Amino acid sequence: MQRNGWLVAAAATGVVMVLVAVVAGGSDAESHAQPGDLPPLGQPVVVQEPGGGEPLNYGETAAYDACALLSTRTLGDQGVRIDPGSSFIDSHLDGDVPADAAVPQGGLDSISNCRYTLIGGDELNVTVQQTPFTTADKVDQTRAWPLQNNAVVRHDRGLEVSSYRDGAGWTTVIGRPKLAVAINFDLRRPVYGERDQHQFVLDVTRAVVDAVVAGPAGPAVYRHTGPFTGVKSPCLLLSSDAFQQAYPGGPSALVLEYADAGFATVPQGNGETGLRTSTSCVRSNVVPDGSLGPRYREIRLDMTVWDKPQWTVQHDRTDCGGSAVTLGVTLGDGAACLTDSGPSTWNLSFRAGRSVITISTGGVVAGDRETVKRLLTPVARTVVARLR
Repeated sequence: MQRNGWLVAAAATGVVMVLVAVVAGGSDAESHAQPGDLPPLGQPVVVQEPGGGEPLNYGETAAYDACALLSTRTLGDQGVRIDPGSSFIDSHLDGDVPADAAVPQGGLDSISNCRYTLIGGDELNVTVQQTPFTTADKVDQTRAWPLQNNAVVRHDRGLEVSSYRDGAGWTTVIGRPKLAVAINFDLRRPVYGERDQHQFVLDVTRAVVDAVVAGPAGPAVYRHTGPFTGVKSPCLLLSSDAFQQAYPGGPSALVLEYADAGFATVPQGNGETGLRTSTSCVRSNVVPDGSLGPRYREIRLDMTVWDKPQWTVQHDRTDCGGSAVTLGVTLGDGAACLTDSGPSTWNLSFRAGRSVITISTGGVVAGDRETVKRLLTPVARTVVARLR
């Protein structure tokens, strides 16, 4: 089975995109050196490492992690690879939630969600619903989808399993009391190796069923390589402790993590070429009714990372230009600025090392510039300390 990385180049105005795919295992081909600072062909920029170790707990429930149930390694075993121009999108717990705070989350009805875009444009989305994070009624509604679609349901090691056509795509539902795992397949190709779409769906489903039976595991993690080796996870930087600087009280263990699968090459004014990748984290608190509740708060951290610190200076001027207001405080390696990106959303931008970072929050509690400065400046200081 081929497991080589893929190098894709596309020209755009002022930017040449060079994207290196995430691979699910080692390379069968010898790496070839590239000129300048580019990593060797066949090497990934971001590697997803499957969840392992002890699972996190939501109250007394050990939580399943969607990207651990269906990892890039499993997809590689199925002969498919991540599109190097896409991003990982992974929502999950990143800490235990005590029983007294483990209440249903309303609009946030999946305890974990994972989305992959494959080479060729296929998309796979895995959603995990578990009580008490998700209400029992919502879990049962998802478990009932196959019967509502007149699909055959089989039983495998205590699980209800069904895969069926759903419009132009396919849907798999894996369920048991208090748990529903849904996989949505948006497939563009008629065949996958020697398999048709249906067999590919069944093979992926079997792998996820095996993972469910094996039991919950810790969340998947993402590791940067090549010129971005050592880049820290944005959710590690925007830690629960950092979140508490702005919004104290109660657990803040819900995160939505983004990571570019590849990187871009960006021509600089001096004739050199800068390498750039991006990653983000949205952290929110655990409150009754989740995002639908009046006590819901969230903070987002967006981080653009360059291979060399000097490339951040020009980019930082762009972020802090126009309507931005300089805060009069130093964060990282220069002045910080605040931008009203509306509606009711504010961005705090600064640079540190080879990263340009924007931290944002919004809602009624962040209604004016001085309030946002008071909320986000301590958060930013904690992020800078964790970067070092």
